[in-house]
Amino acid sequence: MAQVAISFNKRTYRFDCSDAEADRLEKVANYFKSKLDSLAREHGPIGDERLVLMAGLMLTDELLEARADIDELLEQDADKLKTFSETVKEMRGLAGSDPVAGENRKSGS
Repeated sequence: MAQVAISFNKRTYRFDCSDAEADRLEKVANYFKSKLDSLAREHGPIGDERLVLMAGLMLTDELLEARADIDELLEQDADKLKTFSETVKEMRGLAGSDPVAGENRKSGS
């Protein structure tokens, strides 16, 4: 069992986790701590609870923006695939209606 320590505002908080999760938890904790430190520098001594709430809101905003970006990219990819699929269907339809193209396929030309 691993333990990750997070220090903030002259206090240390320890979290137990599996050895496999320790590096990830440390990275997440350091990222969160950087948000807390940034807010503390920007707003001064406003209280730990308010600072943690502000950091949580900032991170939630980042998450929602990232999800929106991913959704937009997936939608763009879906539109491209739909257009490509329609183009392929049209090309197959044209090839099927052209007897010369059909013969060329059969003869290997």
